[in-house]
Amino acid sequence: MQTWRLLFLPFSLIYLLIVSIRNKFYDWRFFKSYEIKNPSICVGNITVGGTGKSPLVVYLIEQFKDSKQVVVLSRGYGRKTKGLQIANENSTAEDIGDEPLMYWKRFNHEVPVIVAEERKIGVQFIEKNYPNALIILDDAFQHRKVKAGFSIVCMTYDRPIFKDFVFPAGNLRESRAGLKRSNLTLITKCPEKIETNNFSTKLGINNNELFYSRITYKPISELNSNGISKILLVTGIAKPEYLNRYLSEKYSVDGLFFPDHHDFSRKDIETIQQKVAIFGKNSLAIVTTEKDWMRLKPFEQELKDIGIPIYIQYMSIAIENEIKFIEQIKSYVTRANERSC
Repeated sequence: MQTWRLLFLPFSLIYLLIVSIRNKFYDWRFFKSYEIKNPSICVGNITVGGTGKSPLVVYLIEQFKDSKQVVVLSRGYGRKTKGLQIANENSTAEDIGDEPLMYWKRFNHEVPVIVAEERKIGVQFIEKNYPNALIILDDAFQHRKVKAGFSIVCMTYDRPIFKDFVFPAGNLRESRAGLKRSNLTLITKCPEKIETNNFSTKLGINNNELFYSRITYKPISELNSNGISKILLVTGIAKPEYLNRYLSEKYSVDGLFFPDHHDFSRKDIETIQQKVAIFGKNSLAIVTTEKDWMRLKPFEQELKDIGIPIYIQYMSIAIENEIKFIEQIKSYVTRANERSC
C-alpha cells in the first residue's frame, strides 16, 4: 500500500463508521435481508479487487455442475446495460460484463448466468425459473439485501486484511469483523511454500474455517510447437504480475497492462500494433487472459490482422486440504437440499 494513502485515514474512520452502522442495522434486523430459498454460495471479499473470486466461482461450478443445476448470479461489473440480463449466444461483455460472459462461455452455455445489480431481483428470478438450482453469487458479500446460505471470503496471501486499512487509506470494503459473517476464508495466490504466520489468530477465525490456494496455469502447448520465444502479454486485470512471472520463466515477455476490467478500444489495438512493431514479429505471440479475451473479442479481426498468433491463458486454483474444503461446502448443500424438500 502506498504510504501517501495514510493521509486519508480520517476519511477512512468516517467510512468505517458508516459501514459498521449499516452492518449492525442488518445484524439487528432493522434493515431486512432476503433469505435465499435455494441452496446458495456467496463468493466475495473484503478487499477491493483482485482477490481471486472468479477462479473460485469456476472451481465451484466444476464441483457441482454434474450433480446439480448450477446458476451463477452476478451484478455484471463493467457492463453498459441495466436491470436483469440473461446470458445468451449473442451476449457480449458490454451486455453482461466480462466475468459473467467468461462463465457462460467456459461451460459451453450449459450453466445459466444471470446478471442483476439488484441481487434480490436476480435471486427471485432464479428461484422462480430454476427452483432446484444451486445459486452461486459472485461478489455479493457486502450486498446484504440478500442473504446466502453459505459464504466464502477470498483474500490474497500478500495482502491479508490484517495488513490493510479501510478505504480510502487502504483497500478494505469493511473491517475484519466482517469475516464473522463468512463460513470459510480462502487465502489465494499463495506461493508454493506457504508460511501461515498465525493467519487464523490474526484474522480472528478458527483454523477449520481457513484454507489456502495457489494459481495454476494451463500450459499453452501451441507456444512451443509453433516456436514462440517472445510474448506480448496484454491484460486488464488487477494483478498481472503473477501471470507475467509465470510466463517469464520460459519466454521473453513484454507487457501491456491496463486497469482491471479495462474497456478496450481501437486506440488500445493501435497501441498493441505499435508494441508488436517494436518487439518484432519473429517468434512473437500475443497472450491474454480468458477474462480479457471477453473484452478483446470485438477486435478479434483487427488483432488477427497484426499478423501474429493470439493465445488465451487459462487459469485455475489448487486448494490445500481440498477434500476438507469441498466437504464443508457439500455438507451445507446437502443440508440445504433436505430443508427445502
